[in-house]
Amino acid sequence: MSVTRIFRHLCIVGLVSFLCACGYSLRGSDVLSSKFDSVLLNSQQPNSEFSRLLRRRLEIAEVTLVPAISGSLNEQQTVLEITSEQLISRPVSVNPRARAAQYELRLSVNIGLTISGEQIIAPETLFVERSYFEDIENINGNQQEIEIIAAEMRRDLVDQLLRRLAAV
Repeated sequence: MSVTRIFRHLCIVGLVSFLCACGYSLRGSDVLSSKFDSVLLNSQQPNSEFSRLLRRRLEIAEVTLVPAISGSLNEQQTVLEITSEQLISRPVSVNPRARAAQYELRLSVNIGLTISGEQIIAPETLFVERSYFEDIENINGNQQEIEIIAAEMRRDLVDQLLRRLAAV
C-alpha cells in the first residue's frame, strides 16, 4: 500500500470518528415514534395527495394509523385533525403590458392535536409560500410548473407538520 492510500484511509477513519463523537446522526423518525404509538388521522380530504403523503411519512416513522371509521375511541387516543388544503394564487408583480408577471402560491392546512381529550395543539394554520414567473408564451408549461411547485409545497408542508408534532 502506498503512503497516500494509507493517509486517505486514516483521514476517512478520523472524519467518521469525529462525526460520531460530536453527536452527528442522520435525521430520523425515532423522535416521532417514541412520542406517538398510534394516531387517529381525521382529515377532511382523506384521499388527497397531502393526506397520502402524511400517511406514508407517519408509517415510515413507525406510527400506527388508527382508521377514523372505528367508533371505539379510548381515552388515551391521539387524534390529529387536518382541514382540507387550500392553494391560493395571487399576482405579485405586473409586466409592461399590465398583465401579471409573477405569482405567489400559498398552500395551507389547519391542524389540531388532541391527546386523551386534552388539546395539545390548538387549531393553527401551517403554510408554505412559493413564487414563480409566468411565461405568457407557454401557458401549458406554466400549468405544469404550478403542478410541480404544488407537489414540492405539499412535501414541505408535511415535513413542517411532522416537525411540529415532534416538538410537542
